[in-house]
Amino acid sequence: MNSTAVEIEKLKQLSEANSNSNYISIYTSKKQQNLSNIPILKPLLIIILSGCKVIGNKTKLACNTGDFIFFTDVQSMNMRNIPANTNYFALLIDFEFSDFNDTSININPKKNNEYTAGKVNPALYKCISQMIECLEWASDDIITNRRKEIIKLLVHSGYENLACLPNRKETTQKVIEIFNKKDNKKITIDEICKEICMSKATLYRKLKLEGENIQKIKEKLVMGQALHLLQTSNFSTEHIAEMIGYSSSTRFSQRFKANFGLTPRELKNTKRN
Repeated sequence: MNSTAVEIEKLKQLSEANSNSNYISIYTSKKQQNLSNIPILKPLLIIILSGCKVIGNKTKLACNTGDFIFFTDVQSMNMRNIPANTNYFALLIDFEFSDFNDTSININPKKNNEYTAGKVNPALYKCISQMIECLEWASDDIITNRRKEIIKLLVHSGYENLACLPNRKETTQKVIEIFNKKDNKKITIDEICKEICMSKATLYRKLKLEGENIQKIKEKLVMGQALHLLQTSNFSTEHIAEMIGYSSSTRFSQRFKANFGLTPRELKNTKRN
């Protein structure tokens, strides 16, 4: 086993041992997954530890074992997860927009791209491993600093575009934060306006300029949560539908397929032999 394979195996084991953390996720499948319009509401780093991920709405990019993709300025993306031998395995790390606002990165950045892709080098394996190792005891501030270290390392490894602050949709992000904080997708427009000190007319206008509206944001959040639960848990489709606020699992399945191109049952079947 070469050094890269050893690093990959160590990171897989470490990720699995800490998969209950709110800061990382593990996605696996036994069969190929074809998913459309995956919502990406915050910067997201994906490390492919087994198999291949093909991304792209028009232009396609294949990322193989030992590669990373860092989504920083994209709202949604088509993805295909292809197992190697019998398994696809990916580590996902959520970042915050504020993680990129670091004056210690003294580089004149190029224009930010929708995503950055490349090979995971030994230094990046070590940096990610150190972050995961401290998940059980570290404070939010410590985890934030660890995420910033990952960004700095990538910037100084030649991915200078990551020094450019992502094109954050400010009003959209404020609404997303309110939904997440309240953990209640039934929050009213009046409550949202009060929370961000904005009139309804101003809220609607700013969201329209960002290509969004309340219903679209809510749909992305709810369906994104459903996709995450289907990928990371063994909950039934009926239970997941109830968890995200659907009284009818049939209606939930219809909306899920409309968003992602397959039903929850079809997605769950990709995780089985």
